[in-house]
Amino acid sequence: MIVPTPVPLTGARALLLWGLGCLQRYRIRGLSMTPTLADGDTVLIDPRGRPAVGAVVVARHPYRSDVTVVKRVAAITEAGKLHLSGDNPAESTDSAHYGALPPERLLGVVVAKLPR
Repeated sequence: MIVPTPVPLTGARALLLWGLGCLQRYRIRGLSMTPTLADGDTVLIDPRGRPAVGAVVVARHPYRSDVTVVKRVAAITEAGKLHLSGDNPAESTDSAHYGALPPERLLGVVVAKLPR
């Protein structure tokens, strides 16, 4: 069972790190992560963050380099590959369809959500 890690609203520390260029901004498209993240939400990601089971991450799609996905880490294999899943299975294309994701496809770990 995945223990979902909530995405906190952005605090002063996250805004400072973003302003210093340590975090990157990413806009959510689609419904695969509702109710955690909605279409149009903006999140900050840490490109140096280490994913853990339950964390939300942004990664490059395994077969389409022009597509990024926002998913929750469901499992990490001994080889370090990530199994990802959406919080909304009815709207999500998960790693069950494309297998475990190599760590080099990871763009960052979601650390905060900007208020709307």
